[in-house]
Amino acid sequence: AMPSASKGPIFAILLMLVPAALPFSLTSATSRAVPLKQRAVSPIALDEAREKLVKGGLPVKFAERVSFQTAGAKTAGQEDQILILWREFKKCYKSEAVALEMLSKNTAVILPSLNSPRKIKGTFALLNKRLGKAQATDVVTKNPGVLICSPESLKKQSDAEIVKAADFVATLDANKPVINAVAGAVWFSIIGAFAYRIGTVGASPPGT
Repeated sequence: AMPSASKGPIFAILLMLVPAALPFSLTSATSRAVPLKQRAVSPIALDEAREKLVKGGLPVKFAERVSFQTAGAKTAGQEDQILILWREFKKCYKSEAVALEMLSKNTAVILPSLNSPRKIKGTFALLNKRLGKAQATDVVTKNPGVLICSPESLKKQSDAEIVKAADFVATLDANKPVINAVAGAVWFSIIGAFAYRIGTVGASPPGT
């Protein structure tokens, strides 16, 4: 049966919104259906800045992400600064593999506009001095973003506050799929309410 005239606006809005979500489901379904060896792998074309980061030891996916994050505030020689930050950041972890895993949580730690080698080195030293090596390592593992704080600002926080903040970040990270699902549900409920409002207003005579 055809939708009634009063529901027309709702269906029109939903039809405009649904196609935007289709590429995600289609991409996912296609990737599952086509064997890995049959998929065409397109070569990654790197610009000069990204290429410099990759040659400096930063994996392509991070070079792409960092380049995107600094697109609106690029400065001369920033690639060198990013690599210096990356090398200093790596010193806070037992291996480069662990450092890369932590970097995937928060690439802001190697953005020159937000961080400096002095902050990373000073904050990590302060954490080790106050918490001991084991707990300091636990804190920077749960919350790599703490390394963006300056030693001066961190001195104002108690040991308990620093540890609680790291635990909170770790909890958010562990529940990211749930948080994303809830955020998506809220977003679609807002869209549904918006569509319903337009539909009811459009169906009501003026002045009612």
